[in-house]
Amino acid sequence: MIDLSDALKNSPPLKVHAHWDPIADATYNLHKEPENVELFDLSPNEPVREYEGDAFNAFLPSSTVTVGDVWELDLDAVIPFLSQFHPGATGKLKHGQKGAFACLRALSQNYADISFRIHAEFTLATRPIPESERRDDEDPVERARFIPSQYAGELLIDLQTGVICDFSLALPPRNSNVDINDFGYADMVFVPRMELLATPTKAPDDTKWESAITSEEARRNLELKFYRFAEIDWLTLEDAVEKAEATQCPIHAVISWGPLEDESC
Repeated sequence: MIDLSDALKNSPPLKVHAHWDPIADATYNLHKEPENVELFDLSPNEPVREYEGDAFNAFLPSSTVTVGDVWELDLDAVIPFLSQFHPGATGKLKHGQKGAFACLRALSQNYADISFRIHAEFTLATRPIPESERRDDEDPVERARFIPSQYAGELLIDLQTGVICDFSLALPPRNSNVDINDFGYADMVFVPRMELLATPTKAPDDTKWESAITSEEARRNLELKFYRFAEIDWLTLEDAVEKAEATQCPIHAVISWGPLEDESC
């Protein structure tokens, strides 16, 4: 067990660089419509921002943890990082699984490695819905929204000096990894890179972890906090047929045109 709540007490300000590639592929090319070109021609709001060291306390647990433990993050403390991309960053998703969680992936005498996952979206613009067209229970405004599948990140801390060695937060580069919504019209798109990255102040060359789980195990632990169905032992159709024949059990088949385990379609 370790208490990380005060681990960054000596951390100096840290410059974080933002990278945001344009949309590279889409299903319906909604972003290319003349009225949408400017709306979806996006780039970082702040290419470089300096954060105070204590801002990264947003990713630390409030109580003692051990390797593999998962804790919930305060979205109000995390969203300011995403506002470096766009000031319309919000954790209040219209649909889907909201939240942010972190996991202690590895620990040594000198270092702590934390993985985290955030679900958020961006309101790019709004416009009022005429009262004559509005339902009683409807939001009075329509929104143009940019909805990433998730953000996955890492925070590496030097426990001896109390400073940050490495920080990254990125949209996984999987096609399709973003939904865009233009005042009611939707499209699935691919953004090759959307990342916050801090140049390490001091990175260990070959850390010998006293306790650790793999990056895949940490990813899995975080995924389970968002989706109960992630507990299901999914099988390919071929494996399901083989198992059904061996056990004489029926097959429950699910057909999806996108991944289930994130917030893109």
